[in-house]
Amino acid sequence: MLPPLAILGITNWPNFLTSLLALFALYLIITISLNLEMGYAGIPNFGKVLYFMGGAAFSGSVAIRASAWLLNAKGDPVGLDNFIIASQLTTRLQSDIPASVLLIAVTVAVGAFVGGVLGYISIFPAIRLREDYLAMLLLGAAAFFQIFLGNYSPIINGTLGIGIPNFFAWAGGYGTLAATLLIAGVALVVYVYAERMVRSPLGRTLRAMRDNEAASEALGKDTVAIRRNVLIIASVITGIAGALYTIYTGDTNPAIYDRVTWTFWPWLMVILGGVASNSGVALGTFVFVFLLQYINATKYLLQNILPFDVTWLEYLLFGSMLIVIMYVRPQGLIKEKPSATLNHSEISGIMENLEGKAPPKDSEKGG
Repeated sequence: MLPPLAILGITNWPNFLTSLLALFALYLIITISLNLEMGYAGIPNFGKVLYFMGGAAFSGSVAIRASAWLLNAKGDPVGLDNFIIASQLTTRLQSDIPASVLLIAVTVAVGAFVGGVLGYISIFPAIRLREDYLAMLLLGAAAFFQIFLGNYSPIINGTLGIGIPNFFAWAGGYGTLAATLLIAGVALVVYVYAERMVRSPLGRTLRAMRDNEAASEALGKDTVAIRRNVLIIASVITGIAGALYTIYTGDTNPAIYDRVTWTFWPWLMVILGGVASNSGVALGTFVFVFLLQYINATKYLLQNILPFDVTWLEYLLFGSMLIVIMYVRPQGLIKEKPSATLNHSEISGIMENLEGKAPPKDSEKGG
């Protein structure tokens, strides 16, 4: 009897579910950060790939160099000997769990730092630009940085890219699952952080700035500083996603950081789920990633049926999906809802106190 998912054209269902969870968690980190920028603060960031790429590239470069230094490996870790050194380091890390954990922490920290620095650099000269000009600037900055990575070899060996050691070699056959659980844990922390932020006074300030910037400034809010800080925080989160992606795949190359995969797809996920709704973004991200993974796993079964090359199937489907969403349900699967700043028990207590202090009615007053 075939496994349940084999009926849908998927035979290796454990690998399918593991890769589905890893890609969903990775994209959730990116889409939550994009929702903070675009959904709550009104910043149209079309340069998400910039911070993801920076976090992935620099964290990978530091990871292989730190590994070579820590384990006394010989040779140039980002040169032609890179993959040989990475393989040797992987073998040595199989029996050194503390070193693996330390290197994972360093890699993620570098990704976060680089993402924040790139966020500050990219937003600083254009912090006062309006939405359309800011979007074009960030899009251009991402393209410039990709060209820079491909032509400056000391970081990741130019267009050749570099490999890094497998930091989960100690887990044996469960290394991929361990890396997936790490990404899922970080995604959960990011989601909880974003939820707490949007329910705080800062979250209300972001909504006010998004809806009416002039009114926010009239109330004394420094919208320029708020926009800058939100973009830096979101860039830090995206840089962490880039570092986790490098750890998961074990290599980094400028050719894989394209705008469609790491900018336009996250935008579509946010629009599908619901702008300014973290739960909606999580749902939209899962639906999109599941469809993407399923299409990639089964589309070649349709190559003799469809009248076009199945390579373009996901692009046609997701493009059509975007058109349908914007026409039928532009608010997304879960629309934005007012967020309570207090929990229900505190609100109930306040209402009871107010009712107890209410003035007596006319019928209760004495003649």
